[in-house]
This record gives sequence, C-alpha cells and structure tokens, in this order.
Amino acid sequence: MSETATASPWGAKLRLQAMIGTGMVMFVFITMHLANLTLGLVSLQTMEDWRPTLSGVWSNFAVLKYLLQGSLVVHFLLALYSLYHRNTLKVPPYDMAQMVAGVLIIPLLGMHVFGVMAIRGLGLEPTYMVVLGQFWIVSPLNGLQQIVMLVVAWIHGAIGVYTWLQSRDGSARLMKFFYPFVVALPILAMLGYVEAGRQIIPIDEGGMGMVLENDPNELGPTVDPEMIPVIIEQAKQRPILATQISLGLVALVLAARWLRLYMRDRGRVRVTYAGRRPASFVSDTGLTLLEMVHANNLPHANVCRGRGRCGTCRVRVLRGGENLSPPDDIEAKVLARWNAEPNERLACQIKPHEGDLEVERVIQADYSDLDYSKTQKATSPVKATS
Repeated sequence: MSETATASPWGAKLRLQAMIGTGMVMFVFITMHLANLTLGLVSLQTMEDWRPTLSGVWSNFAVLKYLLQGSLVVHFLLALYSLYHRNTLKVPPYDMAQMVAGVLIIPLLGMHVFGVMAIRGLGLEPTYMVVLGQFWIVSPLNGLQQIVMLVVAWIHGAIGVYTWLQSRDGSARLMKFFYPFVVALPILAMLGYVEAGRQIIPIDEGGMGMVLENDPNELGPTVDPEMIPVIIEQAKQRPILATQISLGLVALVLAARWLRLYMRDRGRVRVTYAGRRPASFVSDTGLTLLEMVHANNLPHANVCRGRGRCGTCRVRVLRGGENLSPPDDIEAKVLARWNAEPNERLACQIKPHEGDLEVERVIQADYSDLDYSKTQKATSPVKATS
C-alpha cells in the first residue's frame, strides 16, 4: 500500500468536529425541553417552576441563545454540504430517517421559535400557561405540530448520538443507559404534555381550569394595542418564510449535486469480495467502496455509517491496492487506533479507480467478530448489532 498521506482534506476534521459539537448542543437543548415537559405529570405549576432552569435558560441567557441559534444554522449548513457531496442516496433506513428529519426540523421548529418571539413581543412571559393555552385551547392543530416537531427532532438527535457513541470504544457500557433513556424520555414528556394540557383546559370544557401562582402575565399584554395584530401576523408569516428558505436551499443543493454527478468523469471498476459472503460487481468510479456496496445491496459492517469514525468497515486489500490513493490523516488515525495491518483500508474512505480491486472484510457484516480490545485503547470485547 502507498505511504500514508501527511495532509488531510481541507477542513474535513473541522467539519466533523463542528457537526458533532453543534449536534450535541441541540440534543442537550431538546433533552432539557423534554425533561421540563415530563414535570407536567406532577403538575402544571411544577412544570412552570422548573421552566427557567430547564427550557427557559436557553432564552434567558444571551450566550446560550446565540450558541443554540448558531448551532442550528451551522448544523443545517453542514448537513447541506454533506448532502451535496453524497455520491448516492441509497442509504440504510436509519440514515434516510435522520436525513429527512434534519430537513424537516427548521420548518417544524419555526412555528415554536417565532411563536415564543411573538409572546415576548407582546410584553408577555412565555409561561407554560400561555404556550399550552395556545396549543390546547386556541389552536390544537399547532399543538399537534409541536408534538411532531419534538418527535422528529428527537429521532434526528438520537440517531446522531447513537452513531457517535457506537463509534467509540466501550460503547456497550454507554448503550445500557442510552437505550432506556432515548425511549423513556419522549414517552414521559408526551404524557406530561397531555396531563398539563388537561389541567389547563377550562372546567366547563372538561378540564381542570388550573392557573399559575403569581402569574407574571396576569395583567395581559403590555405592548401598544395597535401593535398586537402586527406582531401576530409576523408570527404567522415568519415560519412560512423560514420554511421556504430552508426547503429552497435543500432543493438547490439537490440540483447542484445532480449536476456534479452528471458532469463527473465516469469509469468502471470491478470489485471482488473474498472470504465469507463472496461477491463480485461492476460499479462506476467516483464512489467510495462502501457506497458501491450499498448500491449493490451487499452487507457490510459500518457502525458510523460511512463517516470515517469507527473503523468497522475495514477491508484487507488483496489486489489492486497500488491504484488507491493513500489514506489521509483522518483515515490513518482510525487505522492506527485499530492496529490495522499495512494492507487494511476503510471502505468508507477509499475510492477505487478503473480496473480491478479485490478485498476481504476485516469485520463481518453481522459484527460477529467485532472486538474493541484490539484497539490501542483496550476495552472489554463487545459485540454490536447491525
């Protein structure tokens, strides 16, 4: 195999770190919101008492507010960049679910964000009394949209964190806590949301008619009455504009991606898999080996789903390795962590050129021989599920 390259692709490591960092910020944000909703199982008052600490902290502190807003924008732009560089959209179902969820987050989140901004614009505090009153009494359809938004955002974030955890040594220990957490929290949050809604609905409509102690909005809006319809109209139009912009950007990226693939130089490569589950296929060049495998419906271990983090897609290059580009710093680091043999490469990183390539899976597609104790940072042997 050729000597390891000394330079990584421009910005690749920075983009990876930014994607993980901004994703974690948003996952913490949604986690704290869901935790706040679970307190509705106790009472509406308890949920409101904890609002400044759990959900309100993101708007009450300028640093956190700008951190969240910046993370949302950067994460979305990085997702568009990743979409543009995808050579195939034939991906595993969970990858497609995360991709679709990521596209829908901004349109779904817009109603909530601009709604809270409108409440503050009216001179009101966005208490759960006001917000849930809007969702349960004034516009139940908006309330349903918020549930959909929470589910979509949680699915997107949970899949992302799951992928990140699975690509780390000792993930089996973490998963013992992550699995019940990722299932239980949204269920408890929805139950708390329903119970709080039942408490806030007036008695004559079948609810409990509860009110908050020391309600900061007792006197109503403090803004000039003539501005109220203007603020409300802005709250209706801004989510529409945000949706048009976000979906428009997605459409432009998809069009640019199609043009890039249409204009690329096309060659043909024959790939042969030796060992267990032998296979052979012919593919267009320009794809990574893992993308070729997915396009031909062949099983292949890839915990991090082609992000170059986990090393589980490693293959031994038996023939044709002299035609492969040397590994960049990111791939070399992962290979070194696994104490990889000189002829081992990551299927998600190599792009076979024209000719013939023969490889063998290092880790079987069902992860039956995945052993993290072989890494430099040894841990107890674990097995992952496909």
